[in-house]
Amino acid sequence: MQIVYFIDTSVLLNILAVPDFDQDRKTVIQEMKDKEKLGDNFILPIATIIETGNHIAHIGDGRVRRNRAQKLSAMIDSVLHNESPWTYNKSEISDEELLKIANKFPDYAEQQEMGLGDLSILSEYTKYKKKNKKFLNVKLWSLDKHLRKQ
Repeated sequence: MQIVYFIDTSVLLNILAVPDFDQDRKTVIQEMKDKEKLGDNFILPIATIIETGNHIAHIGDGRVRRNRAQKLSAMIDSVLHNESPWTYNKSEISDEELLKIANKFPDYAEQQEMGLGDLSILSEYTKYKKKNKKFLNVKLWSLDKHLRKQ
């Protein structure tokens, strides 16, 4: 069965070789190639895109900053055009879901040191997995220990 992976910021930072956040790049790139060979697909949640963009914006070297920003921009373009292996989950967070995330946040922040970005990725992943469980094997791909448990 094909697997759809929700990509966490920790993985995307390695894919894009963002300085100081790409220490696992070789492993991530190899894993991605292996997953692509199996026909797996990847979803970039909006929080992953925004968090990655924030990290890129803080790169000290302007040339590197622009290069990585261009790479992220091109990736977003391929995601929105459903260019394999990328897909996009056009799920919007309802008021009710946002309230659930907000209510969970104090416990997650205290006990797991999980930020709102990761919590929204987890929420989007859980909703997508529940909605598509009959058709797809959905997994969360993260290097962060608090998200790898999911």
